[in-house]
Amino acid sequence: MIQDPWHFTRRDLAARTLTLLTSGPARALTLFAPRRTGKTEFLLKDLGPLAEAEGHRVIYASFWQQPLSPLAVLLHALETSLQRGRFGDRVRSTALALAPKLKLSATAAGAAGEAEIDLSSLGGKPPGDLLLYLDELLGRASHRRGITILMLDEVQELARGEDNAPLVAALRTSLDKRSDQLKTVFTGSSQYGLAAMFAARQAPFFHFATPINLPALGEPFVDHLLETCRRTTHRTQDRGAMLAAFQALHVNPYFFRLLVETMILDPALTVERALEQVRYRIADELGYRDMWLQLTPVQRAVTGALAQGIDKPFSQAARDGMGAQLDGDGRAPSSSRVQAALRRLRRLGLANADSGGWRLADPEFAAWIREHGAPRTDPENPRRGDSPQ
Repeated sequence: MIQDPWHFTRRDLAARTLTLLTSGPARALTLFAPRRTGKTEFLLKDLGPLAEAEGHRVIYASFWQQPLSPLAVLLHALETSLQRGRFGDRVRSTALALAPKLKLSATAAGAAGEAEIDLSSLGGKPPGDLLLYLDELLGRASHRRGITILMLDEVQELARGEDNAPLVAALRTSLDKRSDQLKTVFTGSSQYGLAAMFAARQAPFFHFATPINLPALGEPFVDHLLETCRRTTHRTQDRGAMLAAFQALHVNPYFFRLLVETMILDPALTVERALEQVRYRIADELGYRDMWLQLTPVQRAVTGALAQGIDKPFSQAARDGMGAQLDGDGRAPSSSRVQAALRRLRRLGLANADSGGWRLADPEFAAWIREHGAPRTDPENPRRGDSPQ
């Protein structure tokens, strides 16, 4: 893979993670971090290349917003891994062209001769013969001297539909059988989705993997981008102002790179003005207004409360505060209605809960809600309501 000069290498973290997998007791890891905080970049540019350099086979598959079924994604990743070539080259070629037709490298389910399947046709519940073939591919991928590292990105997507249950069960069985030669890194950006697969007692991967968090980036990351910017543009940025902007963007590396990009494109911008433009771009690209409009009035009231830092929106005081926003009569929503709204927000990936209470998953979305004002109910259409403009 071509070296990205803007990439901030986390070699120490990659080395510790790889040691935990290859020399420690862990057979699998679950790596949680919110979206756009560098999980995929860490896998593809730090952990994967390091593992390959130390002689391990590395396989990567992402389930995020894939047009194909999870089984199709896995089959393609495994077949590709059996081909010659470096890890980075395989990842890049897969991203450029995921062919709908896949030629199987071995006979599946007793079929005579060479077989070919249409990956786009693998919707619904996965066929039993292809689940057996998946197990065979995992066996072939792990049948070598080194350890095989299987990296499954945004794996919470497997928990979204009942049709995936047979695949998840088959995957658990296959990985169990090869826990010495095949180590897995599961990543996820949804605590709720990961819990559905790993934390609940009835979850298919209950107690299968060791949970770890992706540490937030700090000043060294900012310094790396500022130095790269200086070498690229021969201009020096105000470090103090850029550190303040990084904090204003919730120490999000993706958002901060947008800020640096904006200032490179328009050198006349101050940091403050560039920050305004980036926040507007973030809201537009991530669809904050559309997300807001898709919520019911109760869900918007609860979201507004979370944006204000109210971590127990089902309390009487919080519900009283929401009352003026609903139906125009000042009545507070019931605790059950608020709890239902919270469950919906969690399923949508907009809110999370932990021992400290509830909060919005995206702090920039929370900032956008605070900036554009509290939600109001439209008397002509109480189901929709007004939205921040």
